[in-house]
Parts: sequence; structure tokens; C-alpha cells
Amino acid sequence: MTTPPHHPTRSPYLEGLRCIQCDERHPVADRPRGCPSCAARGRNSNLFCVYADAAPADQRYPYLEVPALGQGETPMLPVDGQPNVWVKNEAANPTGSHKDRFSAFATAHARACGYRGVVIGSSGNAGLSMAAYAAAAGLRCTVAGFDSLPDRVRSYLTGFGAEVRTFATDRERVALVEELAAAPDTLAVSNITHPVVGSSCFGIEGYKRISWEIADRAPEPVRHVILPSSRGDLAWGVHRGFAEVAEQRGLPVPRLHLVEPYPRLSAVLDGASLTDRFPGDFGRLSSIAGDGTTVQAHRAVTRSKGSAVVVSDAVADEWFSRLCRRGHVWERSSATVFAALDTLRARGRLTEGEPTVLIATSHLFKGF
Repeated sequence: MTTPPHHPTRSPYLEGLRCIQCDERHPVADRPRGCPSCAARGRNSNLFCVYADAAPADQRYPYLEVPALGQGETPMLPVDGQPNVWVKNEAANPTGSHKDRFSAFATAHARACGYRGVVIGSSGNAGLSMAAYAAAAGLRCTVAGFDSLPDRVRSYLTGFGAEVRTFATDRERVALVEELAAAPDTLAVSNITHPVVGSSCFGIEGYKRISWEIADRAPEPVRHVILPSSRGDLAWGVHRGFAEVAEQRGLPVPRLHLVEPYPRLSAVLDGASLTDRFPGDFGRLSSIAGDGTTVQAHRAVTRSKGSAVVVSDAVADEWFSRLCRRGHVWERSSATVFAALDTLRARGRLTEGEPTVLIATSHLFKGF
């Protein structure tokens, strides 16, 4: 059994934070509202960590010691009948989703900065993951969810020692996160702004390792990565990781294709404002729900010359059933990446045989 790290070691190469949108530099500090300059203009944008040029690849993370429950090094599985297509199986992480990579770094940051607890708005994978990693780090955890939170999930959360509060609307849920984060001993690790910024930039750094693992295991440079997306935390982290791979190894940055249940990012790419709200029906694709998009999602797509792909709940359900009959255990939101692959080929954005990785973010056993 591991013990919580008492003093997580901050990387000596971490030099500051930079805005994704305006490129302004900021000192290392908690900024849950993202870039102050962008916030003042009403176009909120997240920050990302900046490291010294001399930093080795394995130290381009904010902390060198994080709670270790077995996250990372997830399998990359070949897809039957699809040459040069693999699935990065993030369901193999300890709590069953990619969120464990985020939670490890977010809780390390909380401990290093002297916080006694964390608060997160989630009714799914993020809440379960944060509750587990907070317990491993010796932190209290509050999860703000929706009233529809299944009793099974609530029991998991309380089993990790988390306090669970539920609400009818997202506005109420975010208000609680903001209220608790006003206390000096509590760190908010999820979004508290509108327009949406995204989650903790320190936690997002944990997603970069996915890119390095893909680069290490793919027999040739990957050209496309398809992943489910809501607010773009995963997408931005993966893009940042591939940018570092490109810098260190000279490999091309893959095109990132973000899957959504109805047009949000797609609408922005077609000319709508990033600050707009896009109400729509996400059905059972709760892991990629939400009525907005973010600067970080937009930049991950545009900088990689990728795209946004809409996969409806009905289409996702067909693929979910098909994958289950093959013995795969990914949730519906993860099944969208398989449908998106077909759509991208039909559009001519991706040709058969191009090295492509689908990211399956979570398993089905939590029922999301």
C-alpha cells in the first residue's frame, strides 16, 4: 500500500503559465478563471504550463511526484480489419477512465500548495477519479453533481470518503464549486466560469503522457487522433503532448478530431462565436455533454489542422451495441470515436491505411 506524498516535488523546470489565446505570461499560481486579461475582455481562456528549454521530456510536468494508483501506460490495441488503426484504452486506468491522469496531477498540486481539500463539479468519471486520488493524497473531496446522479455512483463516491452534493441545474452546481473554492483551504479543479475556461491547467498536464505513450508504441508516426470531447481538457493536453514529441523527436503533430454529440465546436469552426451557447440533445452521451465549447478545444483542432465531428446519441448507441458484441467494454461516449472514423473517411479527411489512434476514454461498468 502506498502512502500519500507529504511534499510533492515541483519540477525545477516549471517557469510559469501562458494563456492559450493571447499568449500572455503569468507566474505559477492558481487561476481557476484562467487568463485575467482574456477574462477582462469576456473571452475566457485557460492557461498552460511553460518549462525551461533545457527541461528533459520526463520533467516537463508540474510535479515529479504524484499519487500513484497505477494510472498510465494503458494498452494500445489494434482494431480488427482496420490496418494502421489502434485504440488507446484509457478504460484500463484505476478508476476506469482517462481522468485518473488529470486527478493525479491536480491532487499533487493541491498538496504541494497546502490545500486541505478539493472540489469538483461532476456527475461521472471526473468525480469518481478525483474522489479516489484525493483519498490517496490525504485530501478531503467535495463532488458537486446533478440530482440524477445514480445511487450506485453516489455509493462509490462516499466509499472514497467524498462529500456529495447534488443540484437540479449546472448553474447551481457551479455556484457551489465557486463558493467552496473561496475558502483558502479548498482548491477548485473544475470550471467555475462562463464562458467556460476548462479545468485545472496543472491537472491537464497529466494528459500529455497519452501522446508520449502513443508515440512510443506506434510502429510509424500517427497522422490522426480521434477522441471524445466536451470542454477540451483532454484534447488540449494531448495536443500539448504531441507538440512536445514533435519538438523532442522531430515527428509530425497528428491532426486531432474532436467528437461531440451535436454541433458546438463544429458551429464555431463554421463561424459562430466561442462565447455562444449551443443547447442540444446529448441523449446518453453524458460524458461529452455541455452547451458550450472552449478556446482550448478550438486551438487543439485548429493548430493540429484537425476537425470536429458530430456523432448523435442514436449512432453512438449502434456502435456501443456492436462493440459490446465484440467483447469490448467502453462507454457510449467512447464508442463515438469508431463512428467518427467512418465519418472522417466519408468526408475525405482521413484515408484508409493512414496511422490513426482512437482514444476510448472510459469503460461501461459505471453506467454512463
